Amino acid sequence: MTTFVCLMSCGSHPAASEAAARCERSFTVGAVDFTLSEEDALLQRTLRQYAVEHLLPEYPAWREKPYPREKVRELGDLGVLGIRAPAEYGGAGGSYVSMGVAAEELSRGDFNVSYFVQLSAIAAGLLGRHERLAAEWVPGVVSGERIVAFGLTEPGVGSDAANLSTAARRDGDHFVVSGEKASITFAGLADACVVFARTGGPGATGISAVFVPLDLPGVSRRVYASAGGHLTQRGSLFFDDVRVPAADQLGAEGTGFVAAMEAFDYNRAIIALACIGAALQSLEETVEYAKQRETFGKPLARHEAVAFQVAEHLAQLRAARLAAYEALAAADAGRPHTTEAAVAKLLGPRAAAEAVHACLLLHGWSGYGTDLPFDQRLRDIIGLEIGDGTPEMMKAVIARGAFGREFTAYK
Repeated sequence: MTTFVCLMSCGSHPAASEAAARCERSFTVGAVDFTLSEEDALLQRTLRQYAVEHLLPEYPAWREKPYPREKVRELGDLGVLGIRAPAEYGGAGGSYVSMGVAAEELSRGDFNVSYFVQLSAIAAGLLGRHERLAAEWVPGVVSGERIVAFGLTEPGVGSDAANLSTAARRDGDHFVVSGEKASITFAGLADACVVFARTGGPGATGISAVFVPLDLPGVSRRVYASAGGHLTQRGSLFFDDVRVPAADQLGAEGTGFVAAMEAFDYNRAIIALACIGAALQSLEETVEYAKQRETFGKPLARHEAVAFQVAEHLAQLRAARLAAYEALAAADAGRPHTTEAAVAKLLGPRAAAEAVHACLLLHGWSGYGTDLPFDQRLRDIIGLEIGDGTPEMMKAVIARGAFGREFTAYK
């Protein structure tokens, strides 16, 4: 039996309540249901209102100044930082689909806020490998009091992450961590970082995950001057013989790389939906503009050169959105979803960037200015064409699934 994903609707369908009772995050041919569960439909409506009324008006402010911690705590109060966290730590123990809904809707107001949804879920998952650290840190992550970064990438190691050089050398009952982690989201904001470091031999099996509070001696940081994503304070974290208890290793030694890849699997679909949310908001704004703006004696919307552009971008985004929710539904069902997530990550950011670029151009010179959000959205989205795997790497993952590992350069 062929299984597909359960997609969201606007939640206003008269049969929504009945559908929610039988929605199982996936559907089969012959019983196709595109309706969100009642809970996720409510989440969608609530976060879209919050995004448009609260996040969107302030979106330009974070070009020049850091995101206030009280705003992060506000996200905690909304419950979006604890969607995947266990109830015992204040979370909802919710689904990956719910995460996707949250990222998509929040990105309509401020694309960069979706990073908090992503990183909080990843942090909760990784810290869940260590009972004491989970109890100590996850409640703060869920409430927005604490921010935990994900430290995998290095200056010379991006896509080839298994060849990282940051080391965690054993010294008695401590690890001594040395190296640099680069292009780290929240490098300037985070209170701690899950550092993927070499504790053994070469390759993936020599990598472990070590929890490092960022107020320890020997830690320093540098925030980049990036083209977009200023809110995230992306930058480098430097570890100069930083001593951490060996007991703060997350999971068994040598399992860090696998844990990182498992996080990528679902988060690539979340990234796609964040990009898609920002693009759909841009297209909706452009549709309203095209209805009002007149050229050659009629509204822009009556020019097929304009209307067909919008239609094409809507079609491409819808296809990418399908791929993203397919991956998340597979994750919820406990099925493999590496290839599905790579498809979403390949299609979503690219389709979103093209759509926002078109919206900018359709607004003419006003779209090119900073009074409208298109240039900021475009710069922000492009960053996630790179993050969690470049388009080339996504093609490699998809090809690996098609041909098998023995026929692909990327293992």
